[in-house]
Amino acid sequence: MAHLVFVEITALGVQSIAHAKRLGHEVTLLRSPLYDFVTPPAERAQAEQLADRTLHSDDLQDAGRLLGLLHEHGIGPGDVDAVLSTLSLCVLAAARLAERLGARGTPYEAVAAARDKGRCREILRERGVPSLGFAVVTTLPEALEAAAGIGYPVVIKPVSGVGKAVTSIVETPDGLRAHFAAAAEELRSMQPGLAAELDERYIVEELAVGELYSVEVAADGERFTPLVAVGRKMGRDNPVLELGCTVPSGLPAAEEAELGGYAARVCEVLGLDLGIFHVEVMRTAKGFRLVEANPRISGGSLPDSVRMATDHNVFEILVDLFLGAPAPAHPLPWRRAASHTFLAAARDAVVPGDLPADWFEEFRPRLHSGWSRAEPGARLRAMNGNFDTFGMIRVVGDDADRAAEEVAAVRRDIEKRLGFALTAVAEARGDG
Repeated sequence: MAHLVFVEITALGVQSIAHAKRLGHEVTLLRSPLYDFVTPPAERAQAEQLADRTLHSDDLQDAGRLLGLLHEHGIGPGDVDAVLSTLSLCVLAAARLAERLGARGTPYEAVAAARDKGRCREILRERGVPSLGFAVVTTLPEALEAAAGIGYPVVIKPVSGVGKAVTSIVETPDGLRAHFAAAAEELRSMQPGLAAELDERYIVEELAVGELYSVEVAADGERFTPLVAVGRKMGRDNPVLELGCTVPSGLPAAEEAELGGYAARVCEVLGLDLGIFHVEVMRTAKGFRLVEANPRISGGSLPDSVRMATDHNVFEILVDLFLGAPAPAHPLPWRRAASHTFLAAARDAVVPGDLPADWFEEFRPRLHSGWSRAEPGARLRAMNGNFDTFGMIRVVGDDADRAAEEVAAVRRDIEKRLGFALTAVAEARGDG
């Protein structure tokens, strides 16, 4: 029996703890109230019920404090086989703790490099992997100089941010000035767990224009396998916003293999050699170009869409990798199509108070699955990042195009039912 330590958990990530327990392994869960906003109470309770023990700390980023907490419960180096996290905000802490315990984990330096978007692109450049033009800045004058050299339009985002927070596409110097002016207010309204990720550095980079895809890459220390490639849905009016995905990707086999090879190469040169990694890639006129290399498994609803399309659970594969199993030799074959879209308000809005409390049930017959937190009278914040969604809808079928078209049609009907504009989707399949 192995002993796995999870540093925080996501709602879908509870499946990884469940798998470990089904296999008969010991699980310690480290949690902090700082991240309660990520996982609903029911899933938090389920994770704690499944785990052999749950240890709480105000600061999961302090490896010394976590070592002390584990020591208080009789757990030290040699007692833990692997440390992992399914939450992007805690993958660096998990890697650091694994290193201190001498347990299996994603290499700390690789996680740190991937999370630092500037260092990530430097490594790609050094290793000859095609990437985007970029510069790391800390001030508005530096950003203006960098954008002039790269050429407008550009994307500006925090070097270490997650969830597309404080990220803008700017087309003019005035756009950069507006970004810096708005950033302070956005930071003040941000969840503390998100704000703690940020420092004063921004990356200004070339705007990648094209179709967005993501690849889940599995690594076992030797093999890097692109498990699955999916087509991503972007905001129609703000392409920074991510609004769902469709499995399979829709790419011809040769191009999908090229995409998978590119994503696997990114993980390899960064040193991400243990785990499952979420790599976002744009297909541009010049070829595939990295958008982000996330040193953790995909968040959101993608893992369940992958499971529904392939009959494989990526959380189970993740746990198996940390237990020493080899990565799958080939991509996961898809058996059906799945398409999901997130629901978010285009502007600050209020759900009509006279809406029936069970309004969402009207749409379930047209869906495979979905959920909504838009209760009558609720105030909804305009979507500025991945954490501003209030629901998700999914269609599963034999054909990817038809699944995407149907989920787009349901989204339009939900918009009419709510009576306010939802964040519009620009996608290759279906028209949101």
